[in-house]
Amino acid sequence: MNNNKIKTNFSKYTDANLDVIAGTAVKNLTANANFTFNNGELTTLTAAATKYHNMLEALVNGGKAAVIQKNAARKDLQIALNTIALQVNIQANGDAIKLQSSGLPLATVPQHRIQQAPVNLQVVNGNGSNLEVSVNVSPVGDNGTVFAYTPVTNAVANPALWILQPTNGHSATIKGLTSGVEYKFSAAYKGNDKDDLVWAPVITKFAGS
Repeated sequence: MNNNKIKTNFSKYTDANLDVIAGTAVKNLTANANFTFNNGELTTLTAAATKYHNMLEALVNGGKAAVIQKNAARKDLQIALNTIALQVNIQANGDAIKLQSSGLPLATVPQHRIQQAPVNLQVVNGNGSNLEVSVNVSPVGDNGTVFAYTPVTNAVANPALWILQPTNGHSATIKGLTSGVEYKFSAAYKGNDKDDLVWAPVITKFAGS
């Protein structure tokens, strides 16, 4: 799934930067074949951007009244930018080239780390029938680990369908095991979603042995 998007919140920009963003968006979206605005979004944005630009210029010789008018125009412009940004995101459907053609700033989207299977999966005895599992830290960084375990009698091969124990670290205590029973273990580094799980080769260990 492509998660490229443009920003939809413009409240953090300075007055000057917002003026530039709005002007660039109007210029780039006018006659842009990638987008169609059937509800007057571009007309509204163009009017709001022009009004805001004029209010900024009026601040030079204006007083409190000019500031109030500028703030009102800024609010209207933010709404217009938000509205058209939502439409751009919907119509571009993650296409980075189309998004960039809008002239609107791209949002920072968490990037998926290309993970390999965890290295050095170990399972050792803990207290009683508990087992301690651990892996090395991912060399490319990770969001923690998902450990998976099941009795060896379970014929299901996919560790994602076993009992899962996620952790924000790289080790965990597996509790509630039956002493003398052999279990299969695997592990995967957490990515930004479950599709990123790449499982380590399975190892086995008897609980309480």
